[in-house]
Amino acid sequence: MGRLRASVLALKAPQAAKRAPAPTSSVYGRAAAALPSDVQAASSQQVLAARFRNVETSALVSGTSMALVILPTAGPVPPDLHRSMSLLVAAGAVVVILGPDMPRDVPSDRSRPLTVPLRVDDALANEWAILACGPAKRVAFLARRQDDERWMWLLTRDAVAVFRAGTAILERVPFLGLRVPPLQR
Repeated sequence: MGRLRASVLALKAPQAAKRAPAPTSSVYGRAAAALPSDVQAASSQQVLAARFRNVETSALVSGTSMALVILPTAGPVPPDLHRSMSLLVAAGAVVVILGPDMPRDVPSDRSRPLTVPLRVDDALANEWAILACGPAKRVAFLARRQDDERWMWLLTRDAVAVFRAGTAILERVPFLGLRVPPLQR
């Protein structure tokens, strides 16, 4: 029965039958593994919105050459966040935003934030993050949904944790050819 179903699916959508499995690496998990002592008690999304905004503000301060964002809610980027990420792009940073049911917008000139939808079966569908990276900057807010109302989270400036988390995000968009910028000390 399984082979019959696979054959029918291959006839209906040949590209879907050959699709690679969804990535299972976790942005939050990679950073939490690097810094288990930074993991905080679960909190509500409303409480954590301020932590997210703190990192967003830090990203807007000079020195950010790449910002990576994962949104937990379906649909387009909220207007306030889009505005601040557009300011980063205008300052020369590359901005990549991923989220469920997000409209895909990947301009070749990178003149605005790049938005890419997450696959439904991607592990990041239950995560929320913002990372700001640059030659002398590493800061990240990372969270994973624990249940319908609470999120496990951490806020870090640890270079290794932010690098690991950034790499997990960029694995979702290999066609962009991006790498977490090197840290210069």
